[in-house]
Amino acid sequence: MRILLALCVWLAPLLAAAADALNSQGIFERHEHAVYQIRVINRETGKKSSIGSGFIYDRAQRLATNYHVVSEFIEKPADYELRYLAGDGSEGPLRLVAVDAVHDLALVESDSALGTPLTIAEPPAKGAPLYAMGNPLDLGLTIAAGTNGGVLSQTDASRILFSGSLNPGMSGGPTFDEYGTVVGINVSTARNDISFIVPTRYLARLAAEPAMDPDEVLTDIARQIREYQANYLGGMLARTWPLTSIRGVAVPSAISPTIRCWDASPKVKEENLYRQYSISCKNENDIFLTDKLEVGKIIYEYAWLQSDDLEPLRFHRLYQALNNSQFGSRAGKDDVTRFTCHTRFVAVGGETLKATLCHRDYKHYPGLGDVLFTSALVGHTDSGFIFNLDLSGTEIATALQLIERFLRELQWKS
Repeated sequence: MRILLALCVWLAPLLAAAADALNSQGIFERHEHAVYQIRVINRETGKKSSIGSGFIYDRAQRLATNYHVVSEFIEKPADYELRYLAGDGSEGPLRLVAVDAVHDLALVESDSALGTPLTIAEPPAKGAPLYAMGNPLDLGLTIAAGTNGGVLSQTDASRILFSGSLNPGMSGGPTFDEYGTVVGINVSTARNDISFIVPTRYLARLAAEPAMDPDEVLTDIARQIREYQANYLGGMLARTWPLTSIRGVAVPSAISPTIRCWDASPKVKEENLYRQYSISCKNENDIFLTDKLEVGKIIYEYAWLQSDDLEPLRFHRLYQALNNSQFGSRAGKDDVTRFTCHTRFVAVGGETLKATLCHRDYKHYPGLGDVLFTSALVGHTDSGFIFNLDLSGTEIATALQLIERFLRELQWKS
């Protein structure tokens, strides 16, 4: 009897907690009034250009959402306006209050009260159930069940994998734990059908910031990105870099926990009369800036060419053809300047590289730009080495520090 009584006492808190837990229907019914559709409206046509979701946060007039949901308005406020649509069909204008472009967050406000703010907390442990609410594809409010998949290993710990499916339009909506508390903000822009959430701690930090000057929003966003990149790339520069070998040279491998390196060697074809060995490294830490600009990307590649059968002239032509790296981007002339390039020969550990550095500026985001660095080993008739590095949305001074470090780390084999 005493054992049974002790078990009852021990189990009581667990049973009470289980009783408080909600299923997706319970969470939906309890909180549907606090989740809104956020619309970007073309001022000329009066029609929706894009939609997302948001939820009441911090105060009755305020909605939290994703930065990318309202980015079209931020970029061209003269052409677009922000409006909300409630579940009961009521709607009204919104104004931008604050933005955290790095973590894809934004705060907007209405002149009228929208309801009671939702309660926030830290995300639960990995494997715990999660429920994401939003407006997928303009089909009405819905809820998607999933689990906490843990921090995405190739990010800076600001993204948590959500095992459920987040469709376009759900971005900016709340992610609840099993007790109906908001623990994250939905993001559905990730490639490869990966859905993730941004922990609410970043939202709390944003709410503590002063309201943005409407005339300085782009400048402030540029500052946020510059500070993030300086810290991110600075952390790489402060690390000891592991090396890996690619035929005749030792090269830096994954220089950050956010970077993965893969073999990229083409299949061997006997008729080619040469062998190519390649390594490709990149991060997945993209930061959405505009529909045509994603910043924070780092890509670097190595290739070693070897031939004992090609005559020097044919090998040189092949070598030139393979050294044709281009910067992958959707940016147009309204977004960026033209690349400015400079070429020179650089001595590296007793060998010589022909190096080209190209840089272009972002027109609307001061201090940010893209960098493309290409280099090729010279002075050999039967072998070659190519090293390329792409950096998006960074300051040129920081990029130069990274390039110089890469070159110092190269170790030629005798």
